[in-house]
Amino acid sequence: MTRGGVRIYPVVGPPGAGKTTALLSLAAVHPSLARFGVRDYGLDLADAGHPLGLELREDLLRGALLPDHLVRQEFTHFLDHLPKRADVVTVEGYPRDLAQTEHFFEVVRAAGAHVAAMVVIDAPDDLLWVRVAQRKICASCGRPVAGDAAIRCSRCGGSVVRRGDDEEERVARRVADYRRLAAEVGEYFGERDLLRTVDGTRGVAVVRAELQEVLMSDDR
Repeated sequence: MTRGGVRIYPVVGPPGAGKTTALLSLAAVHPSLARFGVRDYGLDLADAGHPLGLELREDLLRGALLPDHLVRQEFTHFLDHLPKRADVVTVEGYPRDLAQTEHFFEVVRAAGAHVAAMVVIDAPDDLLWVRVAQRKICASCGRPVAGDAAIRCSRCGGSVVRRGDDEEERVARRVADYRRLAAEVGEYFGERDLLRTVDGTRGVAVVRAELQEVLMSDDR
């Protein structure tokens, strides 16, 4: 079980808002910060041969949405195995809607942690399209790959490709779904004074700095 005092921050935003890039960068330099991503943690479990990860792997690589009960199991496993040094946890891809939000709070309470705030990183749709067109992943392990010039994954050596769920039609649907669902979830957190915002239009460095300020100096 997670020890008391651990602060949990779901970090949300549309595709291309820059949340994953910023969080990976922050987690690399802050040992007390642990990042949970529905996609990445599921693939980590699959790599480790865990039955849950193996069950999720195909859907995660296809970019499919997972059933609520499997996401809940995955998040529970993550918190149950949280490193002792971690006192801040960021969460990507969960919760997506009001039903998942109720589950999310239940899992956090069961772990003895607390939800500090939801952080929303947003940007206008025209900027999102530009950024999404530049995103790459490894064709072998499915992890995001940084750097426009990269042709091989630094983790496994696999070839670098564009994400399958970044095709124009799918991105349009994902952005529309995000806008609709985020309004409901954001209202839920806002009514509880648990909503923070970060301007996603001002570049990677600024987003990372603002996000760091929220995550690492929030005492609530």
